[in-house]
Amino acid sequence: MDFNTDLKEEIAREVARETGIETSARDIEDILAGLQVTSHFWEVVMLARQPFNVVSSAIDFLARKGWVDTQQDGSLALTAAGKKVIEEQGIAPRQDHRCSRCHGRGVSLEKLNDLVARFKEVTARRPEPILQYDQGYVTPETTVSRIALMLDKGDLEGKRLLVLGDDDLVSLAAGLSGFPQEVVVLEIDDRLLDFINEVARKEKLPVVARKYDFRDRLPDEYVGHFDTFITDPPETLDALEICLGRGLTGLSGAGGAGYFGLTHAESSLSKWNRVQQLLVGKFGVVITDIIEDFNHYVNWDYLLPSIKSDLPFVQVEPRSNWYRSAMYRIQVLEKPVAFKNEPAACELYVDEEALIYRATLKAAKGEG
Repeated sequence: MDFNTDLKEEIAREVARETGIETSARDIEDILAGLQVTSHFWEVVMLARQPFNVVSSAIDFLARKGWVDTQQDGSLALTAAGKKVIEEQGIAPRQDHRCSRCHGRGVSLEKLNDLVARFKEVTARRPEPILQYDQGYVTPETTVSRIALMLDKGDLEGKRLLVLGDDDLVSLAAGLSGFPQEVVVLEIDDRLLDFINEVARKEKLPVVARKYDFRDRLPDEYVGHFDTFITDPPETLDALEICLGRGLTGLSGAGGAGYFGLTHAESSLSKWNRVQQLLVGKFGVVITDIIEDFNHYVNWDYLLPSIKSDLPFVQVEPRSNWYRSAMYRIQVLEKPVAFKNEPAACELYVDEEALIYRATLKAAKGEG
């Protein structure tokens, strides 16, 4: 059977049927491009820039066709037949030409090296990620790169910053930088609240953390109070709309800016499209920047037990910081009015593209 466009589309349809995620022939090509570069599943996910469920389903299909072998240690290898059809179709290996110094972020940390060192020092005993809140934090260099980006855009120095959820401890990096006038953290995890407030008191930072659930209305004293917000929300559409809506509600008006991350590992391009329609169509903001792979995450302990796949090549410990997200910057043209500041009941953490498994998450929360 030739590996032609019709066959790629057939594979894409099968993957879409199995996962419930829109998949195209181009998506299959991207996965095959990644498989030519690495034998490690999680790195294929990173290189292909496809939802993890799509990549695992596609590789399983290719393995059944005899084009990919799964080794005993869980690594992947293209078979001779797989290599032949890839060559016939002219699918090139994935290439990486990003700047090796800034990792494609477009900001330099040369002027912030002291901040990186100090941030690492004060956060050395930070709380570890837990499944209950779908947590996972970025590298220290990523956190400080966010500070550099906000400084470059004029969104931090002398400004009031709202941080919606802060397992990345952006608030502490911002406070240590000495640039913002005020930093307010709204966070649900008591461990993080205690840690942030303790460090802020010890270091005399203009940072305060307050307990908050995204599903609750934004406290009145924070409505229209801030110049900038930053958040790293769960990637269900409900969660994205609520978190971004709360952030926009907190901004004082025209010129205010928001920052958030969006992955490919948990969000298909179809979801990206819906998020962009939400931003531009409903909220009426401008997307000024999308910086691919800006945010690099430290691997978290609960990954493998929490995912729904038992495929052997999936149940392999990641060997690099494979989980990455693009950094979005949005700017307000006028005061947003489309989002109502009222309580909202929704599923924050789980949809068909999510890494975590609903039953596992319920068990972590102590639900039935």
